[in-house]
Formats: sequence, C-alpha cells, structure tokens
Amino acid sequence: MYVPKHNQIEDRGALLAYMRAYSFAALTSAGPGGLMATHLPFVIEDAGGEGDGRITLLAHMAKANPQWRDFAAGPEAMVIFMQPHAYVSPRFYDGRQNVPTWNYVAVHAYGRPVLIEERAAKLELQKKLIRQHDSGYLAQMDELPESYLDGKLAAIVSFSLAVARIDARYKLSQERKAAERERIERELEAGGDSVAAETARLMREHNR
Repeated sequence: MYVPKHNQIEDRGALLAYMRAYSFAALTSAGPGGLMATHLPFVIEDAGGEGDGRITLLAHMAKANPQWRDFAAGPEAMVIFMQPHAYVSPRFYDGRQNVPTWNYVAVHAYGRPVLIEERAAKLELQKKLIRQHDSGYLAQMDELPESYLDGKLAAIVSFSLAVARIDARYKLSQERKAAERERIERELEAGGDSVAAETARLMREHNR
C-alpha cells in the first residue's frame, strides 16, 4: 500500500485498537486459481506482553470455500482492515483552488495462514469470537450436544495468521492547516452519518 510519510503511523497500541474496533476484515490470497478474497470476523491477539510483540489474527471460513486450499501453496496472505472513511469537500478549505478528496484509515496485515485442525482448538477459537461479540450466548453454547457442535466444526476451516508486517495509512487531512481540519471535523460530525463522524473522531485523535 502506498503510504506517504505524513499518513504513516507506527503506534502499535493504536494499530491494535483500530484492528479490534474494525475486526470484520477481508482475507486476500493468491493461488492456482488467481486472487481470492473472503470477508471474515477476526480475533486479534497480542503477545506484546510476552516478549516478541507478535500479533496473531484468528478466524474461520466455510470448508466449502476453496480459498483455504491456497494457504499451503501461497507464501503469504493479506488481511485488509478498512473503516471508517468520508468524502471531504473542497468547500471546507480556505482557498478556492482545491479539489475533492477522501479521508480514510486502512491497515494491511501480512502473514502466512496456518490451519487449526485440533477439535479443542477450533472450538476454543469459536468461543473467543463469541466472547468478543456475544458473551451472553456462551452458557447456551455450552449446553449444545457434542454431536451438533462436531457437525458445525466439521463444516468450517479455522486458521491463525502470525502478522509478519503491517502497512497502515491514516489519511486524515494531516497536511491541511489546523483551522481547515477543525472545519472538516465539524462538518463530518454535523452531517448525521455515523461513519463520517467516526472519521472525524480519528482526525481529532491523530491530528493533535
């Protein structure tokens, strides 16, 4: 991903917070059939407290989806986290000789997916995902018959991806004057679009 210097961010904590906030992402890979992409909910684990700083992405897809067969053949896959974003009108700038643009945040995480095949590990991954989104369901899940769970687990492919590198672009009007940025933020917040308002929040967070 092309990332101009003024759009770069290397704050590990900020990147982790962003990926966790927008954890429904696109897994892209290349195999004999060409490029493929699948949109998946991810669990983002951080081993920063254990010395190596490794970030691991965990997810699953339908076994009927052929993309997982590319994992062994392809040296690397990419997970694209891409939200929020907003149109920026040149009306918000001081001068008239300006053109429209788009503000956004995008993070690309690269690594090699590895299959998780043990039943207990696959089940634990599902529980991690449920804890992340619907912890109240866990007690009900624990009451499900093992035969039912086995059938569901057999129909999916679980995997982990140890992140080898990250490209991140925070395109948030960093190159504009402070008064122009403040005007953009106010306009995005006032428009009634929650995604645009979230873009404004990130502008405030990373431009101060």
